[in-house]
Amino acid sequence: MLLLPASMMPLVHVRAEASGQITVGVPGIPELTVTADTREQAIDQLRPIVIEWITSGRLMPLRLKVPPVSTKPPGWPDNDPMEQEFLAELARMKKEDLERTLREDEEEDRACQRSSSTPTT
Repeated sequence: MLLLPASMMPLVHVRAEASGQITVGVPGIPELTVTADTREQAIDQLRPIVIEWITSGRLMPLRLKVPPVSTKPPGWPDNDPMEQEFLAELARMKKEDLERTLREDEEEDRACQRSSSTPTT
């Protein structure tokens, strides 16, 4: 059995009817709705119908190209000198932090190598 990627797994809406039965359907597609005595039965009945729709091409993922959203507020210059200085300072601090962490790790490693894990009596 082939498992579809998450992008092709349609969501289903599950609701209890007044009669006590369960209705399961793909939202927005009334043709893909099934009612049964239990949730599991309804899903089991709906699954082959959805598979048939997918394999026949009646139901397929819609690929979208969403334009990038600017993270800067309107009117903010593209090459703001203060922003560039801030980003450079962040990069410098990140590098210093990494170097400090590596030095501390090396010191801990050397200390561990000097100690013995074999108990002495």
